[in-house]
Amino acid sequence: MSGFYVLDVPEFLPLLEAARRHALCQVHPVRAGYSYVAFAEPIELLRAATGLQPAVWFGCLTAGLDAKITAFTADALCLTPTNEPII
Repeated sequence: MSGFYVLDVPEFLPLLEAARRHALCQVHPVRAGYSYVAFAEPIELLRAATGLQPAVWFGCLTAGLDAKITAFTADALCLTPTNEPII
């Protein structure tokens, strides 16, 4: 299963809440200061659903990613699962 890590700080909490509401996402509990959002099918997260400001939105993948970014705009983040190594 692919996914991405989210730093456990208040600024990213709305992203985790949006992921919890997403039918294809599974949010794992915080471990070592990070949550992991897992998915087995392509997903789309909408910035409007998170309420994040652009600077925080564009930083939402800085904690780590195990997936392929298929689109990342000011409005939407689309990710596809992959088994390819991230280099």
